[in-house]
Amino acid sequence: MNPKAVKDEVNQLIPERASLGFLISDTKRLTGKLFAQYLTDYPLTLAQGRALLGVARYQGIRQVELAEFLDIQPITLARMIDQLAEIGYVERRADPSDRRAYKLFLLPAAKSVIDFFAKKSREFQHQALAGLNDSQIEILFAALNQVRDNLDLMLSTALPTTESL
Repeated sequence: MNPKAVKDEVNQLIPERASLGFLISDTKRLTGKLFAQYLTDYPLTLAQGRALLGVARYQGIRQVELAEFLDIQPITLARMIDQLAEIGYVERRADPSDRRAYKLFLLPAAKSVIDFFAKKSREFQHQALAGLNDSQIEILFAALNQVRDNLDLMLSTALPTTESL
């Protein structure tokens, strides 16, 4: 492809500041970097922190469901849970309805970490939303929840395709 054709294709892209996908992805990237900095006082990686927060939010979640929620492979999560269990933050309990599955629960030792995350999350949200008034914040959250609902619907109704993007 000649350079002019490439430039014409690139010019068809939605500008970054108007691209939902770019803005959400970049916001996630920046958020991850900030939370990784917050973790310097704890023996956790960002991925382990996300897993621990998932267990905190969804006490009793099955391991495979948490892996799906975190968008990681079950074997990757299993190693993280092994590490979190070794630290004393989580425990696995057999799922009475499926003896092959485990449910995940926080242990008391995780309380200080979860309290720290809650405090840092509130501070982060306050700083990230600086410059927006209450009405704008309400609209932002309503809009983002609607976008998430729309994406969930798109995924649930998408037909398998062999076409490439």
